[in-house]
Amino acid sequence: MINKEEAKMIATIEIADFFGLEYVREHLSEATQSFPTDDWDDIDYEYFLGFEGDTETNKWTVFARVTVNRETKVVTFLDYKTPDGKRMDNPIKPISFA
Repeated sequence: MINKEEAKMIATIEIADFFGLEYVREHLSEATQSFPTDDWDDIDYEYFLGFEGDTETNKWTVFARVTVNRETKVVTFLDYKTPDGKRMDNPIKPISFA
């Protein structure tokens, strides 16, 4: 089973593949990240990357929320909004602040 750092790297690569490598490369250093603390040792590792937001409405305008299965390394998108504004249809775990 992979550790949480490896899961985070796999998630970031999958998000970059979906959003575009250049976009993620240009925005990753300023992105907001959220992931479980070390208190949680679940098989599925949930990871959030928020790239851009609207300060007027306090909503994320570009983000991705994924889960990585630490045994299979399979990444599943739970919710996202791409740089071109496309929101995931029927998100598995919708983000209320988007």
